[in-house]
Amino acid sequence: MITHPFPLLQPFRDQLDVRLLTKEENLSSDDDIASLASAQNLASLHQVHGNRAVVVRSETRRIEQADALATDQIGLTLTIRFADCQNFIVFSPEKKVIGLIHAGWKGLKSGVISSTFSLFKKEWNIDPATTIVCAGPSLCMRCAEFTDPLCEAPELKNYVKNRCIDLQKAADEELFSLGVLEKNFKRLSDCTRCHPETYVTYRGGDREGVERGRSNCLMVKLCAENQELGSKN
Repeated sequence: MITHPFPLLQPFRDQLDVRLLTKEENLSSDDDIASLASAQNLASLHQVHGNRAVVVRSETRRIEQADALATDQIGLTLTIRFADCQNFIVFSPEKKVIGLIHAGWKGLKSGVISSTFSLFKKEWNIDPATTIVCAGPSLCMRCAEFTDPLCEAPELKNYVKNRCIDLQKAADEELFSLGVLEKNFKRLSDCTRCHPETYVTYRGGDREGVERGRSNCLMVKLCAENQELGSKN
C-alpha cells in the first residue's frame, strides 16, 4: 500500500487521505479493500468501461453501473479498481469535493472524463480550472497495443502510432481542453505493464487473476481535522 502517492496533493493531507493498493495487497473484493485500509463507509462501482459519473453520499458496494464517482461527504471512502486502465483523482480544495475516474480506452473514447467534470459543474458549480487532478499508474503508449486501433478507437485516431495508442496523452489533452490547469495536474510515471512485479496488470500476465477479481485500487477520503483513512468516522 502506498500512502499519499501524489506530491501535488501533499499540501492537503489534513483534508483528504489517499491510498494506492497494489499487487502486494492481493485484493479481489471490497471486503479486502476495506479490511486492508481499515476503511469504513466504502463506496465502489460496478465499473463498465462507460462514461457515466455519479454522486455518492453513503456507502454503496458495486451497485451503480458507472466509471466515475464523486462526493462532498467527510468519512466516505471512494474507490476505483484498475489493472492497466487510467485512474484519476479530482479534488476541489475550495468546495471540498473529491472524485475518482476509471478511464479504460473505451471509457476514454466515450467521454468519461468530460462526464465527470460536467457532474462537478452541475452538482457543485465547480470549474475545472479550480481543481487539482492526479493520475495513477496505467499503460504507457508502447504497452497500449491494439489489433487495429483506427477501427477500434477512431475517436482517438490523433494518438495512434503504428498499432499503439497514446492513451495517456489523449487523456491529458482532454483535461487541459476542459480547463484543468497544467500546474494543477500530475501523472505518476509508472506503467502497470512495465512493472508487473508491483502492479496487477491485465496485459502483463495477470489476465486470469483480473478475471477472477484481482486489481489495484485507488482510494480517497475527505477527512475531518487530522483524520486518517483508517480512523473511525
